[in-house]
Amino acid sequence: MRRRLPHLVTVSALAVLLAASGGALAAAPATAAAAAGDLSPTHADLDEYTSQQLTWSAALCPREVRELGTAAKRSTCARVSAPKDYAHPDKGDITLMVTRTTPERPGASSRVVFTNPGGPGGPAARFSAIVAAMSPMGRTETVVGVDPRGTGESTPVSCDPPRSRVRDNHRLTADDVTALQTAVKASVDKCVARHGDYLPYITTDNTARDQELVRRLLGVQQIDYYGVSAGTWLGAHYATLFPEHVGRFVLDSNTAFSQDFQASFGYQPMGFQRRFTQQFEPWAARHHDQYGIGATAAEVEATHQRVRKAAAEGRLGFFSANVVDNVLAQQMYSDKGLVTAAKFLGFLDEARDGDKIALYRAFALLGSGSDSYTDNRESTTFMATTCNDTSWQRDPDYYVDRARSLGPKYPLLGYGQVVNQCAYWPYQATNRKVDLSKSPTILMVDTTLDPATPYEGAVAAHKASPHTVLLTVNNQGNHGAVLGSKNTCVTDAAYGFLMHGAVPEQDSVCQGMPLPGDSKVYPVGAQVSGPRPGLDDSAKPTEKHESDDLSTVLRTILEKLIGDILGGPHA
Repeated sequence: MRRRLPHLVTVSALAVLLAASGGALAAAPATAAAAAGDLSPTHADLDEYTSQQLTWSAALCPREVRELGTAAKRSTCARVSAPKDYAHPDKGDITLMVTRTTPERPGASSRVVFTNPGGPGGPAARFSAIVAAMSPMGRTETVVGVDPRGTGESTPVSCDPPRSRVRDNHRLTADDVTALQTAVKASVDKCVARHGDYLPYITTDNTARDQELVRRLLGVQQIDYYGVSAGTWLGAHYATLFPEHVGRFVLDSNTAFSQDFQASFGYQPMGFQRRFTQQFEPWAARHHDQYGIGATAAEVEATHQRVRKAAAEGRLGFFSANVVDNVLAQQMYSDKGLVTAAKFLGFLDEARDGDKIALYRAFALLGSGSDSYTDNRESTTFMATTCNDTSWQRDPDYYVDRARSLGPKYPLLGYGQVVNQCAYWPYQATNRKVDLSKSPTILMVDTTLDPATPYEGAVAAHKASPHTVLLTVNNQGNHGAVLGSKNTCVTDAAYGFLMHGAVPEQDSVCQGMPLPGDSKVYPVGAQVSGPRPGLDDSAKPTEKHESDDLSTVLRTILEKLIGDILGGPHA
């Protein structure tokens, strides 16, 4: 999830917390394994939850859903009661927010598509309405979003992030490291003291069970699914727990879900550096006449280093060197973000010698960044889920050594791996192993230059998971390859599967689209070879859908919200 700028101030020294690569073990309630398909891992009686009646109302929906044009007219929301602990329901209840957007053409399909935007911790109840508005699925499918426990409008958990005054992770002293470790541990301890009765149960297993509970309440035998980023982790876990209820699943921008979270996030320093160095800087150089930050990739990097040095010396006010790193990393999530990154560096380069107007323009470029629903819910849910799901290294010095190793190779985020909240996490990890051997075909879609869920992790997950088919997009770095894409090779395959059941028979490859201002695609690195996805014309969702008719203002609102959900320093 994207941490907007004010949040970057509070964790300016903690890029590791924004692109985590190390973590925790724990000591919380372990639950007995249960057969696939059982809602309770201990076979507890959950009748009071599975028999509840839902009351749907547009008035219950989050404000962002109510503003989504004609999709809002078809969207209603309901609150669902769920057990805090599916193994021991006597521990109390939580509430889940569910959004349901009915199809524009009632009766055209009886299929139900669940959605999740990633994070983990993204508010899916908002995202589902966006999917209905911006994809052809909104014509014929019922689109559902369940806010994950801990975030959005579900029962929230919110803790203050660590505070730090460190301005430059590249030059940390021993005292700086100790201060960072102390601040992170204190923030975790405070969070546990405040929410210890809830935090252990914010896990992907429980979030998947929440989705299964909603499926049962909707009365459908199978669900289709579109998950992005950490939403692929959730989708893979749902398919592991409830394979008999898996319909058509598309996992977009995949985590390394066959491994643990520490390994999955461990790919990020390399992924962000590759996108920045090998794609952004040459692209910015090609457009030097527009952005003025260098006519060669080396000159663009020199501008970057000038800006970073000024920021570390305190000459750019709010923008410390760590904030500059984090802002640039955020912009690598989308092709449009490359434009923002180039302008941002240009403004800060002008501001190095005291140009306050340029400094203001750099700040204004990034927006105000306060979400009424965020309230640290996303970051706290991110922490709880990642630390609870899989075991991480508990020795704080492991992360110090890792930062010293990764920093010289991947300076954009490598030095920021110096601390990790999961090192201080007191609860036992669930360590669920993904097993897709009993699920039907699942389509994975990945771009080769994705910074947040790098291609190597997706390939590893694909190779380890039977019944998956991989669609690769060459020379593309967008994090989120399907929704909003103009690449019909990708969208025809993904929506053809989701809407028409056009099951891909083999791994396939699409070529990427030109970057902003480019007239062609410039290859980056090794090229993945393979056939284009084959589709009959009847399986191609070529008809016009609602997103084609959005007004400029509404499109701006959608893009802003999608940027908040799909972009940022998590998965």
